[in-house]
Amino acid sequence: MNKKCKYKNRLRKLVTQLETNICAVLKQNKMKETFVKTNFNVTAFQAQRILFDDSDLVSMEVRCRIEDQIVETVLLFTFSKFNDLLRFSGSCGEKLQLLVADKLWSNEEQPYCIDIKHANLIFTTCAINICYLIEEDSSCFSAEEVMPISFLQQAKNLRVNIKDFSDVQLQKDTLLNNALQEVATAYRYYLGLMELNLNENAAREKAGLVNEKLFKMAYHAAQHGK
Repeated sequence: MNKKCKYKNRLRKLVTQLETNICAVLKQNKMKETFVKTNFNVTAFQAQRILFDDSDLVSMEVRCRIEDQIVETVLLFTFSKFNDLLRFSGSCGEKLQLLVADKLWSNEEQPYCIDIKHANLIFTTCAINICYLIEEDSSCFSAEEVMPISFLQQAKNLRVNIKDFSDVQLQKDTLLNNALQEVATAYRYYLGLMELNLNENAAREKAGLVNEKLFKMAYHAAQHGK
């Protein structure tokens, strides 16, 4: 019994000491805040490596410009934001989409990894608003929003993009065609839902065509694509 009590006392002292040490370290380092908002917008980057699995996250190693400096970092996308990137990125987005599709069909073990350093995929047609995952840690950023860049702004950015990434192209028609194809697909999805006996309001909501102007645009895009 005495031995058990002695061991319990030692264990209690050890746990107490560990707790004290941990608290001291936390106070000293003042644990850095996560998901800190920034005013950073990435408007040009070269994709180098992509990592993804069945989760909702896609990790992309990139060489990009942040606040007028070229850095190598990781951008973390949700699959929804990653799809936005592909849609807004013209031929680069199409090439990357094919690489992702090939990897998904390969039946390889997860996580899937795509090394694209030599594919020369340079994205300059969309802006990505990013924030720190950990304050002042520039090794990884969260992609908060992905927005298309107008053709005029692409032209304004062309000189600095060529300086930083050499092989840069303006892509105007591809972006428009992608948008028309997307709304045409949404309209065909709406028709499919109607055939499954959903009412019109529910079908339009599921297809993302609640807006009347968008619905009409989707209708005409689908008719033009026949």
